[in-house]
Amino acid sequence: MIRISLILGLLLAPTVSLAQPATPAPPACTDAAHHALDFWIGRWTVTETKDGKAAGQSLIEALYSGCAIRENWTEPGYAGGSLNTYDAASGKWRQTWTDSAGTWREFVGGVENGKMVLVARRAAKADPAKFLLERMIFTPNPDGSVRQYSDQSVDDGKTWTERYDYTYRKAP
Repeated sequence: MIRISLILGLLLAPTVSLAQPATPAPPACTDAAHHALDFWIGRWTVTETKDGKAAGQSLIEALYSGCAIRENWTEPGYAGGSLNTYDAASGKWRQTWTDSAGTWREFVGGVENGKMVLVARRAAKADPAKFLLERMIFTPNPDGSVRQYSDQSVDDGKTWTERYDYTYRKAP
């Protein structure tokens, strides 16, 4: 009985901490580098840049106190999305893309001449021993729209072939 009383006394006794009170951590993701892609945030109607034909709809959201941007893309018969974040340790932006076709891509890049440029490197379907580069260039336009241009290279960036060219306009 004495043992139980002693144990209970120790468990219930107030404890004294010698540690200093914790200072709040500075807000994360508040610098300009973490917000370089914020121009893409919004609800968008997306069209082919050259002919204005409908391409899809996209909802781009800021998440986690501004530390990430999530893309939600839809078009008839297809949907996909990405999670985008700035990696302060490397100074690079990273985008992970996946979709309803089972595609997965990991893009890396950053701001170049006022544009966000992200590149993925993956094995070519025709010959897995060779690599394909896929590049996306996001450009904020003066009218508030955003151009997303994508091309690919099979010769390690010596030449590029267009994949698509979209214009994002704020949805009503």
